[in-house]
Amino acid sequence: MSQKGNDTDDTDRLIASALQVNGRASWEAISRVIDLPSRTVMRRGQHLIDTGCVRVSTFVDANKLLHARGVLIRLGTEIDQVAQVARGVAALPGASSVSILEGSGDIVALVLVENAEAHQMLLLQTLPAIPGVRSFEVSTVLRSYRMGLDWHAGVLPAEQVDALRASAPWHAPSTSSTPVVLDSVDQNLIDQLSHDGRATISVLAQEAGINAQTVRRRLDTLFGVGVLRVRTEVAPVFFGYKVEAMLWLHIRNGDIESIGNSLATDPSVRYCAALTGHAGLLVDGLFLDEEALFDFQNGVIGSLPTVEIAESRVVLKAVRRGPLYVDDVVA
Repeated sequence: MSQKGNDTDDTDRLIASALQVNGRASWEAISRVIDLPSRTVMRRGQHLIDTGCVRVSTFVDANKLLHARGVLIRLGTEIDQVAQVARGVAALPGASSVSILEGSGDIVALVLVENAEAHQMLLLQTLPAIPGVRSFEVSTVLRSYRMGLDWHAGVLPAEQVDALRASAPWHAPSTSSTPVVLDSVDQNLIDQLSHDGRATISVLAQEAGINAQTVRRRLDTLFGVGVLRVRTEVAPVFFGYKVEAMLWLHIRNGDIESIGNSLATDPSVRYCAALTGHAGLLVDGLFLDEEALFDFQNGVIGSLPTVEIAESRVVLKAVRRGPLYVDDVVA
């Protein structure tokens, strides 16, 4: 994903932020919400996508489809092989987020495992077989309070965000636990959208060899039950965020649920989850600079009497975010 910082202006940021909220919104819908001419929105928005500054994709939520669970893996690597190890981990089935941390070759990865057998294979066979891995520790994700795909840059006012979300096909997905079974038609649509999350109904229908009404009905179902999700990836520096950091938080006799929910509402937080292990919560945040990170640690975290920062590390490089490789983007 390329980043043309010098060519970025407020209009580009408005459009990119709208796509973060609803990556499948039409250019006309976006123009109405952000009150800009539709031709301008279409031209500038398509340019952002064509140049790779903004990438819209979809992915299957393994938690919904397979009842998968997340594991957070902290890997220690040989210093001269950290980039190769990170790319290898990013290529693993179920890899959802991979980051290289500032320091001595540490990598943090969120991986979804389908069952106990897959979990054991990952830890006992797959990870030890990756050249350059010296050690790793694993925590199970117990509950997610904010997902990376839910974060947006905060450029748009709340009423515009609400308007874009309300029109999203995945708005308020079903909480049904009924297993979802995908057939070949569903898989064809999923495969197409994984490459182009903004592909139109007519294009999807033509490629799948079915009529548009069937495509629309299938997508409404997939989005409605929460199996299919849309993710728009924009380099944080596009919005001026120069620092990404991960914070492991120790909770002393506190209510993890209320603390997690509270931190998830902070505009700097792109991911927040309760974990097993030495820290009860993990927070991944985006900040304008080091001073903003300090203010978050000192002001936001510091104001929570039962919370201690067990560790705070700056992300040196993002390698994967959701279904998208962002190896060429410095987060």
